[in-house]
Formats: sequence, structure tokens, C-alpha cells
Amino acid sequence: MQNNILDYEIEQKRVEKEIWSSIDVKNLTVIDFEIGDVSTKKLIDLGAKVVAVDNDMEKLKNYNNLGIPLIKCDIVNPPFNNKISDLAVFYFTLHEIDPLMHEKIISSACTISSKIMIVEPSPNGCTAYQRYKKLWRDTMHSINRFEDYQPISYWKTLIENCGFKITVSNRIKQNKTVPFAVLEDIVQNTIKNWKKLSIENKYINKMNEFLKYAKKKGTKWSDLIVIVGE
Repeated sequence: MQNNILDYEIEQKRVEKEIWSSIDVKNLTVIDFEIGDVSTKKLIDLGAKVVAVDNDMEKLKNYNNLGIPLIKCDIVNPPFNNKISDLAVFYFTLHEIDPLMHEKIISSACTISSKIMIVEPSPNGCTAYQRYKKLWRDTMHSINRFEDYQPISYWKTLIENCGFKITVSNRIKQNKTVPFAVLEDIVQNTIKNWKKLSIENKYINKMNEFLKYAKKKGTKWSDLIVIVGE
């Protein structure tokens, strides 16, 4: 079990390295759309001059210690009128937003930034992952939210239609089975958060059923999609 977790952690570090090797962000002014531990802190570590935007004030307050500009706004209508950044980053952000709004968001990014980077999970994967993905999507739709993963062709077309030329288009493989202890922690945290959102019990029960299924069958995360345009 310990070796499985170690192998999994090594792969996750490899995946992270591949994502951020897609573009050199050192000394770039970067707008990170939706603040988070993974993207915001990593961009700072890589030497970017980061501006973080999010529509959740409480979430922004949790990052006051980063020493960077924090702006509360709707990312569909950011309060900028001209190019103020070198790069706009959408890291695991757009699948949580109504797909009908994607073009408007990316068009706005084109107005304020010279380059764009999108990192998203692929909708394709093993049987257990497909079950997990569908459950997440159905659950979020039940409360008028979104968890809609799109194929790489969708993101490429979207970026090109909004005026960017694609310079990087990668699929990063995730080959290791997720250790059950890791998956169990993720599921428990998911259920805890769903309860805060008053999610119906039927979806929580299905998530517990998924965990039992994954324990027997195993699961792997889908590939990650990385697109850079300029």
C-alpha cells in the first residue's frame, strides 16, 4: 500500500511539472482566474507577478498573506478595459461554469491578456472514472451548478474562435491507479462539502456506492488537457 501511494505521489509531481513546463511564466504578469492553492501559489513560486481574481470574497480573504493583488469580480465580466497582463490562467476553472458563457469569458481574456492558458480534465477515462464524472455532473446540475468536462477539440476551437493562435496543445497522461486511501479521503471531503450545499441524499448515497465500486475495480484519473494560446 505504501509503495502504491508513493508511486501515485511521484506521478502527481510529474504531472504538475509537465503542466507548468508548458509555458515559462517567470516575470510575466499573470491573472489567475479563481484563486486556489494549486495554481495561484505555484505561479508565485515560478516567479510570476500574479493578480488573483475570484467572485468569492471569503475565499479571497484566505489568501491575504500571499502579498499579491486580490480582486473580487465576476470572471464573466472582469473589470479591465485593456491589456493589463501577459497571461490569463484558467486552471480547473471553466468546467465549473456554464458552457454557454465560455466564449464570452475567453473573449474577455483576449481583451486583457496577450496569452491564455487552460488546464482541464479530459472527459475520457476508465469505467470507474466515467461513473465518478457523471455523478459529479448530475449532482452539480441538481443545484444549478456545473461540472462539465470537455474534449480537447472543444477547448482548441473555443480559443481559436476567440482570436488566439494555439501554441501548446498537450494531453498529460495519468497512468497510476488512485490508492484507495487517497480516493477515500477525497470522497469523504466531497460528501462533507455536498452536505454544506444541501445536496440530496440520493447523490451522497451514489457517491458512497461509487467508493465501494472503485475499491473493487480501481480507478485512474483522466488525462489532463493543457492549451496555451497567444
